[in-house]
Amino acid sequence: MSERVTAVAPETPVAAVAHTLVSEEIGGVPVVKQGRVVGFVSDGDVMRALLSDPTGATPAGTAMTSQVVTIDEFAPTSEVIETLREHHIHHLPVVRAGRLVGIIAPKDVLRYLVDHGVPRLPDAG
Repeated sequence: MSERVTAVAPETPVAAVAHTLVSEEIGGVPVVKQGRVVGFVSDGDVMRALLSDPTGATPAGTAMTSQVVTIDEFAPTSEVIETLREHHIHHLPVVRAGRLVGIIAPKDVLRYLVDHGVPRLPDAG
């Protein structure tokens, strides 16, 4: 889990979200209102919004997926993996009492898999 998580407000223009995704090299951000996750905006959501409105004025709250899946910070790894699989998602906001405290991103999953069982193969070359 990454505790340093970038989030945006529902009224944040997708142009600003696009700049954040590019500058921070991330694939999406939770949309937060009063500390609670109300949605998630992926790079695909931003791209679709910009293709529909090249001004980038569309609010993140309009472009976001509003049926966001979150997970409790104390959930076991098996539950995290099952949640990612079941919902076909790549980013999983982590909450404590409903408030955003982190995010599990693809890089976190890969790090876990490498550290816990993906065999190291000889370099091809």
